[in-house]
Amino acid sequence: MTAIEWHRTVLFLLPPDALERHLCGPVLDMLEENGFSPVRYDVLWHRPPNQDAFQERNITSVWKAYFYRQVDLVFDLGPTLALLVEDRRADAAPGTSHTRLRALKGASDPAEAAPGTIRRDLRGINVMLDIVHSSDSPEDSRHEAEVFFGPGLGRPLDGGPAELRDLVALLEAGIPRETREYDDVLTGLRAKLVAAVWNELTPEGRKLAPGLTGLTRPGVGAELAALLPGGTAHPLAELLSCEFLPDHPKIDLRRAAARMAVYGLTLDRWENVVLQTSMIFPPLRRD
Repeated sequence: MTAIEWHRTVLFLLPPDALERHLCGPVLDMLEENGFSPVRYDVLWHRPPNQDAFQERNITSVWKAYFYRQVDLVFDLGPTLALLVEDRRADAAPGTSHTRLRALKGASDPAEAAPGTIRRDLRGINVMLDIVHSSDSPEDSRHEAEVFFGPGLGRPLDGGPAELRDLVALLEAGIPRETREYDDVLTGLRAKLVAAVWNELTPEGRKLAPGLTGLTRPGVGAELAALLPGGTAHPLAELLSCEFLPDHPKIDLRRAAARMAVYGLTLDRWENVVLQTSMIFPPLRRD
């Protein structure tokens, strides 16, 4: 195997949320437009066995253990595409590859990422569902490559870019394209809850219930819960009134799902991971 020049080779991940949203192609386009070419790859079909080693710095100095467990929710969504990408710009200054790629992906919080970055232009959901990961330094790339690839460091991309595009097409073909952002998920949840209790509302309550366009307005969930018979004592009141934002009261979604089941309702995997992570990490909202 040709020796890897870590000063210009970066560990780059397309996590399950990127595959769920069929964003791998656009991300690869942005990489290539900025002079980065994938040279090695692998598909991780399950949670990486050495994931705790990868997240060690966050676990010990940034996140609480409960926050870290949100990573498991993301990896439970499906496969991850791991890449080594090489900076092939002839005019790139030595030692700048990781910095350039970090700038291209944008801030971890998509709401703080600048226009023209991957996370802003392709609209990451929140810090946990932020479409891509790349290592911050040559040392991090070497360490994280061993975590995600193992000692073999993945498969060489002998077939060139077309080989990787074919693989991405196969991976995404087996996954219905997910288009819902945070506001869409919140609207959908509140819509099906209101529909489920429609016959329990008084005629006046049905008149006061907002249409779809108003279901993400701050405070509307609490207003809807107040219309329910029994008010806050209603089985769905807590779920209906929850804003699913860090600075608001949180809810146990597992218990909420049990209450929903009585009404024949469910939370799908995407709804669950978006709502669960957005209670901890602020989501990117629509203007």
